[in-house]
Amino acid sequence: MRVAFCGLGKMGRAMAANLAAAGHEVRAWNRTPGKAPQGVRETGSVREAAANAEVAVTMVADDAAVEGIARDLLAALPAGAVHCGMSTISLQLSRRLAEEHRQRGQAYVASPVFGRPEAAEAKKLWILAAGEPAAVKRCQPLYEALGQGTVELGEKPEHASLTKLCGNFIIASLIEMFAEALALGEKAGIDPEALSSTLTRILFAGAPIPAGYAARISATQFEPASFAMPLGLKDISLALAASEALRVPLPLASLLREHFLESLAKGRDAWDWGGMAGVLREAAGLPLHHG
Repeated sequence: MRVAFCGLGKMGRAMAANLAAAGHEVRAWNRTPGKAPQGVRETGSVREAAANAEVAVTMVADDAAVEGIARDLLAALPAGAVHCGMSTISLQLSRRLAEEHRQRGQAYVASPVFGRPEAAEAKKLWILAAGEPAAVKRCQPLYEALGQGTVELGEKPEHASLTKLCGNFIIASLIEMFAEALALGEKAGIDPEALSSTLTRILFAGAPIPAGYAARISATQFEPASFAMPLGLKDISLALAASEALRVPLPLASLLREHFLESLAKGRDAWDWGGMAGVLREAAGLPLHHG
C-alpha cells in the first residue's frame, strides 16, 4: 500500500519503520528533516508525501500540528484516499476533519493508539478505529503492521478520539493515585519499590500499565520522557474541554490539570508525565529522587 506518514517523533519513527518492514511503500514528512528510518523515503513537504497515496497517517503532538498538516493533505490526497489520524486530538477537530475530507471525496478515520515508544517498536500498540466502515477496512493492513489489536468504535471518528482521551485521563489518575499512596508509605518508612510491587501484584495482577507506572514512580524514574509532561497537560485539557461541551463534571481531571501545570511551572517540560508524582513528593516533604 502507498502510505504517506507525517510525524517522525518517538512514536512515529518506529511506526513508519514497521510499515516499511511490512512491505508498504512509505513516504514520510517530518517538521525536522533527517529522521526517516531505513526503508522510508523522506520527502520535502506534506504534499509530496501525500501525492498518489492510498492512506495518509498523521502522528503528531496536538490539534495545531494536525491542522497544519491537514490543509496540505486535503489538497494533495487523491479522491478515495483515507486520512488515518493516529494523533490524540479534540472531538471538534476529529468531526471537522471527517467533514472536510468527505467534501473532497476522501475519508477520515480516527485511529489513536495506546502504547509508549517501546510498544510502537515492538508492534504492540492498541489501536482505536472509528470512521466509515470501508475506510476503516482500508486501514486494516496498516493496523496489523503496527499493533497487537484494533478496537472498532463505529462510524463517528470523534468516538475514537474521546475514548483515547478517557483512557489517558484514567492513566493520569493512576499516576496521581500511585504518587499519593507511595508518598504516604515512604513517609512512614516503607520501601517504595516493595510497596509498589505488593500493591500492583494484589490489585492489578496482569495489568501492565498500572504496574509500569507504579514501578517508575516508586523508583522516581521521571527521565527520559516517553510521553512528555506538556502532552499530559494537553490531553487532560482536551478531556476537560470535552467534559464542558458534554456537561459532564470531571473533578479529578481538574486536580490533574493543576498538578501538570505545577510541574511545568517548575521547569519539568522534559520529564515524563509520570513525573507529575514529583509535586506530590514535594508536598509530602520527600526529595524528588531517591539517593
